[in-house]
Amino acid sequence: MKPKNVKERRSSFIKFLLLFILTTTTIMVAVFFNFRVPQKENALLKERAKNMEREMQFQKTFASEIDGIKSMIDSLDIPGQNVSFINNLIGSKLADVQTTIPREDSTYRYNMYLGVIETLVDLQKAKKELHGLADAKSKIEEYKVALESTRNELEQTKRDRDILRLSQK
Repeated sequence: MKPKNVKERRSSFIKFLLLFILTTTTIMVAVFFNFRVPQKENALLKERAKNMEREMQFQKTFASEIDGIKSMIDSLDIPGQNVSFINNLIGSKLADVQTTIPREDSTYRYNMYLGVIETLVDLQKAKKELHGLADAKSKIEEYKVALESTRNELEQTKRDRDILRLSQK
């Protein structure tokens, strides 16, 4: 005894099987993405966190080095210092700090670090010029004293001339 609706049953079974496979596959893909995507995202976020930690550590060391260089530049104002030695030391420290700047950082930070170093170099040059002008300041004072004495001599000579003219008349 054969059923009369074998084709319909087979067709229904195939439709059921296809829908079952489609549904099961959809669920499996959803579960896969639910677990795999967050793992990749976590790995990416961990890498970013490591980069930020490295950047923070570099900023700490950079700031401490810059503070040391600033104190050395400030020590140039103290009288009796060996200015040329300190200038050479500052130059070598600035070169060392510049070489520690990470090259892979092509963002604004790299330019910022270079800007800080260039500013310190400019400050060092300005201090050097200021020390050169300190000698000029003492010379200007000497010249002012000499000018004043020369003016006094000129006034005295004018008086002597006027007296001589009056006495000759």
